[in-house]
Amino acid sequence: MQIRKQGLSRLRQKLAVFQHPAPEELGTFLSGHPLIKGTVYTLRRKCFKASCRCARGERHETVVLTASINGKTRLWTIPADRIKEIRQQAQNYRRFRQARACLVKEGAQRQAAMLRLIDAIEKACTVQP
Repeated sequence: MQIRKQGLSRLRQKLAVFQHPAPEELGTFLSGHPLIKGTVYTLRRKCFKASCRCARGERHETVVLTASINGKTRLWTIPADRIKEIRQQAQNYRRFRQARACLVKEGAQRQAAMLRLIDAIEKACTVQP
C-alpha cells in the first residue's frame, strides 16, 4: 500500500505541473507590442501612359498593407515615414498568431498527457470490490 501511495503522489505532482503554463509560453501575449493584421509588400504597376518610364519597364512602386476584413481583401497605401513601423507591427501580428497556434497545439498535447495522468491516478486509487 505504501508503494502505491508514493506512486500516486508522483502522479499528482506531475499533474500539478500541467496546471499553469510557463511564463515564457505567455511572453508573446503579454509583450504589449502593437499588432496590425495583414501583410506589407511593394506593389509594382504600370500607368499605361506612352511617355512614362513604366512604358520602358520601370514600374511605379507603392508600399501597401493588405488584409482580409470580413472576407474581403483590403489594400491600404502606407506613407513612406510609417513603412518601417507598420512592417514591424505586421510582423508582431504574425508572431502573435504563430505563438497562439503553437500554444493551442501544445495545449492539446498537454491535455492528452493530463488525461493519461488522471487515468493513472484513477487506476491507482480504485479499489477492487
